[in-house]
Amino acid sequence: MMSKGSNRIGVIGKGIEGNFSTFPNYLILLILGVSIILMTALYPIKVLKASDYKTGEYIKSWRVRSGDSFTVEYTHSVQLTTVTETYIIDDMDIILVESFFHSLGAGLPATTPYKFEIGDGTFRIYDINENMDYLVYRTGAERANHKLKLGNKVYKFLDFSNPRTGVRLRVEKVPLSSYLTKEGFK
Repeated sequence: MMSKGSNRIGVIGKGIEGNFSTFPNYLILLILGVSIILMTALYPIKVLKASDYKTGEYIKSWRVRSGDSFTVEYTHSVQLTTVTETYIIDDMDIILVESFFHSLGAGLPATTPYKFEIGDGTFRIYDINENMDYLVYRTGAERANHKLKLGNKVYKFLDFSNPRTGVRLRVEKVPLSSYLTKEGFK
């Protein structure tokens, strides 16, 4: 007659993993790796998105964070001098904080309800703090030479949009994978 102890001979030396392991280790690592990649790819990031104002079609985007600022600079169509408008990203809002006109004259402000200062042929409006629900610029065909300054880089509107295109700027959250697909690893 066999004793109960003799039934254990088949498991001696296999260790505890031999009793519980039904999944090969490489499959566990593969599933873990795919999960990490999917979570990273679907992770939402904040972008400043340029789109066609009429069609809503995507044009370009730049990664931004709350507190980032950007400036749009262009040549005024009447005075042919530079105008700069500075904005700040506040969560999902774009806030106009300052406008600077490098000349005075036709088509340019002479007064404003906001704080302002007049310099030697210049006009600066500051502490505006207006939320821009619809921020649209029409890309100039010849003179306007619109530029977007974000961080240390300058982007010419004509490099990412056609002349006379209404370009709407707004803050959106998009999956990281979508941003990388459209803009690459810059």
